[in-house]
Amino acid sequence: MRPHRLLVAAAALLALAHLVGRWYDQPLLPAAQALAWCALAGAALTAPEPPPRARYGLAVAGAALAVLVRPGRDERQFLWAGEPLAEPGWTGRHLLWAVAGIGLAVAVAALPRRALDRRRTAAAVVLAVLAALLAMFRDSAVFLPPYALPPDPADVLPAYLVLVALALVALVRSVSPLVALGLGLAAVAALGVLPPAWPAGGATGPGLTFYSPLEYHVRVTGGGIWADLLGFLAAAVVLAGCRWAERVRRRAHGAARPGS
Repeated sequence: MRPHRLLVAAAALLALAHLVGRWYDQPLLPAAQALAWCALAGAALTAPEPPPRARYGLAVAGAALAVLVRPGRDERQFLWAGEPLAEPGWTGRHLLWAVAGIGLAVAVAALPRRALDRRRTAAAVVLAVLAALLAMFRDSAVFLPPYALPPDPADVLPAYLVLVALALVALVRSVSPLVALGLGLAAVAALGVLPPAWPAGGATGPGLTFYSPLEYHVRVTGGGIWADLLGFLAAAVVLAGCRWAERVRRRAHGAARPGS
């Protein structure tokens, strides 16, 4: 079996272990999420089909996300309800998001290009309108119950806008709509929008209430298991789209030279 297939299988198992642990609030392996992103980065780096720059960009983005979700990033055992989290600034969390965004931008720019047509232009316009509406009504009860605590716009909107912009570029310029779909799923995950059936938190009773850092992140920043699931799914779709784009380019190149 090729190395990238082994890494994809390992990433799937690690992602499943992380999601099961989040569902029951008892982690099976504390480092499962970070290891899953490391395995996805290795799978992107060793995949034979994507162009070299796309492989390197996806690997850098996966490695940055692995560092971002590494175990032990929350040193304190408990956080009081309503207590804001300390922001590390551009030397920490924001810098890692920027590195991941740069890696994805390099990967999208390296994809084979195709001439613009009306269908993809119309699809890009529809995608831009939906993205704007989702950003405007992300706090609405249509997506979130009234008692859910949505994430701070200053934390999520920059990553959301970058992912939407990259999805539009991939849809308009590349031969793979799967990459645009994966980046769109990643944008929804970054925005922290939840369906009403999976709220981010509930009303608290009188008195002092404390949460573990993991539960506090879920209640205050939104997302939780839903965002993690969308993130893993988006990574798989983007990787598959990059591989499919190179296969399309090779078939077109072979068709242009019948003797090859």
